[in-house]
Amino acid sequence: MSTPITAAELRGTALRTTRFSAGYDVAEVDAFLDRAAAALEGAGVLTPDDVHAASFTQTWRGGYAVDEVDDLLDRVADALRPSPALGRHARTGALEPPRGAGTAGSAGGRGHRLTAADLRSVDLPAAPLLRRGYARAEVDALLERAADALERRGAGRPGLSAEEVTEAVFRTRARGYDQGAVDALLDDVVAALAAAEREGHGAR
Repeated sequence: MSTPITAAELRGTALRTTRFSAGYDVAEVDAFLDRAAAALEGAGVLTPDDVHAASFTQTWRGGYAVDEVDDLLDRVADALRPSPALGRHARTGALEPPRGAGTAGSAGGRGHRLTAADLRSVDLPAAPLLRRGYARAEVDALLERAADALERRGAGRPGLSAEEVTEAVFRTRARGYDQGAVDALLDDVVAALAAAEREGHGAR
């Protein structure tokens, strides 16, 4: 998890510019960071979602280093987030899914209970061009834990809980996974884990 940043730190940050690779447009990034600093000072309104949705033109002429900007924006989002424990994909009532809720189309289709095999074979799309997506390594690690939990619960052993999935938060990166696709899949993970948990309690 990144360290939240203050308005003073943000204004004093010097970002590296690129010479031989694509970077983010300097004027666009500077304008957004000015807006973020104002929000951190209480002089404007900016949400973590706004930060995650930020996109910048990429240029080969002295743009800001992409990874440095992405890391900085992660810290801005953390500073603006009122409740770090609440994941972006958490839904009201997510732990009590409607009867018949199933998986996203790429993982088996509605009406089909998500399985460990579904999770290990799912092919998540990349974020649209010039949009930030969820960090792939972090999403992959959570999905592997979820697949393991579905197998463990089938054998009557505890593992990752539905509540832990709703509380998960991912950093964003250029060329990450499409956020909407990940959020939809995690809704189905929550439904599958919650159903397995209820069945486990009922069998006791």
